Amino acid sequence: MADYVNPDFEPYIGDSFKGTWIEITSYELKQQTAFVNGEKGGIIVDPTPALSWKFLAPNQIMETINNTWEPWETISSRMAGKGKELVQLGNELSGVWEAMGQVKHGINYGTVGKIYKKLTNITKAKFKVDTPLVYENTERREWTMEFNLSSVNPGGGLGKGSAEKMLESVRMLESSSTPVRTDAFEGLGIEFPYVFTIESKPDENLMNVEYAALTSVQPTFKAPYDENGRPMMIDLTLTFKELSPVYSDSFE
Repeated sequence: MADYVNPDFEPYIGDSFKGTWIEITSYELKQQTAFVNGEKGGIIVDPTPALSWKFLAPNQIMETINNTWEPWETISSRMAGKGKELVQLGNELSGVWEAMGQVKHGINYGTVGKIYKKLTNITKAKFKVDTPLVYENTERREWTMEFNLSSVNPGGGLGKGSAEKMLESVRMLESSSTPVRTDAFEGLGIEFPYVFTIESKPDENLMNVEYAALTSVQPTFKAPYDENGRPMMIDLTLTFKELSPVYSDSFE
């Protein structure tokens, strides 16, 4: 059973409900290595789960993959670029030479206008060096999900459908996504933020992520509020970024 479940009241609880859930589990990040080896993104984690959240899947889940393709600069392309610069330099020198021909008898109001006209007639070289577009990198996958959390119990306590429990689940996500200050290094030391696994249930084909960083937590607290001032509804937007590099077999 997850530490935090929302919604946790009828008709969402029980075996009769056949909806899709997103389960998020936090793990303590112990170390990070300089190179990303294997499938875990160059990290060493404590295998014991810290906290877990189970939220009803949102209406939409945005998954983003960005591939970078860049022009391929070679020695020949750079030489062609230098040729373009030389032609442009020739155009400019020619214009300056013609302009300087106006000052052989000295500068006056008439020659200033002629010099300006010559300089403004310098043309840009009509050259364009085309190079192949080659693959450079694929950024880590990123997911953005907006969960609609709600409670039905306006009273205090951490019981089923509790507004207090719902708010606590958000605060613990915020806390887990940020570093912890320590006394090491004259008070400048930190413990890393937690990393997260994400799984969709009952079918893991939608999401099965090991491991991801929680890069953004955006709760929107909404009325009505209970007698203690806690919101009864929260729109929670979470953005995760995968720690492992992306290859074609990442989608198997």
